[in-house]
Amino acid sequence: MILIIFGAAATCSLKHALKSNSHEIISFPVDFSIGPITNIHKKIGIQHYFTWLQSALHSNRGNLEDDQNVFCNSLQKISEIKDGEQITIWTCENASEQIGLRICCYLLKDKNVEVNSINTFHAMNEYMKDTELRMDIRHTGDCNMTQLLHFYKHSICPVTEEMKSDYVEAGENLLNNNSIARSWLQEKVVDEKETKDDQFIQNCVKRLQINDNKDYIKATIVIGEVIGHTDQPLSDVWIEYRIRSLIDSYQLEYEGSLQSMRTYKVRAME
Repeated sequence: MILIIFGAAATCSLKHALKSNSHEIISFPVDFSIGPITNIHKKIGIQHYFTWLQSALHSNRGNLEDDQNVFCNSLQKISEIKDGEQITIWTCENASEQIGLRICCYLLKDKNVEVNSINTFHAMNEYMKDTELRMDIRHTGDCNMTQLLHFYKHSICPVTEEMKSDYVEAGENLLNNNSIARSWLQEKVVDEKETKDDQFIQNCVKRLQINDNKDYIKATIVIGEVIGHTDQPLSDVWIEYRIRSLIDSYQLEYEGSLQSMRTYKVRAME
């Protein structure tokens, strides 16, 4: 069986969970919810996406080169999948993994393969149903190795021809999408403005200033606050990108050096 999964943390956990099995794992270490994904299955689109990440998110170039190489290798592996293979695509209730599911179905559209999926959000609810605890995960990377192994054994669901057709159409539309930010709302991928999280970030800064009785708040603390309270999973680099944009538009003030997220503090404008 061939397993397709999205996100570096989820990939690492799955590889450890299934290390004794002879399955091929194809991973995409990117966040499909942000950045330009037009033609991201082609060379020109890949270059545009990673160039945007480098310029907008101040990401480490070395890490981005590694991610780009993994991304390209994964696309190549999908193109080499032979007819008759069994494919299982891991997903969750978030924009990045739902977009990944649809793009991969589009890439597999001309292959005679069996496609299945594991939705880790629903699988986790089933896994926890006989306990007094409830665990609402936001992405597959929240799952540990034991849980992933259990889901692999008990939570694989077939992707019907009708579902596959819908995913293929949606995947094609996404690959022609011109937005920079996307969310998963009411079981649909929705285009968003780049500023979609700005008010929430500003509210977090104000709350921290009041609760901590401080004038300026470390950017890293603000980022942690946003990650901990947002409904949609957001990466630290995306949140810092928006913090910097709020600074540039004079909606937040800062002190320190903008060299990295660890070297400056911010406060709300009065």
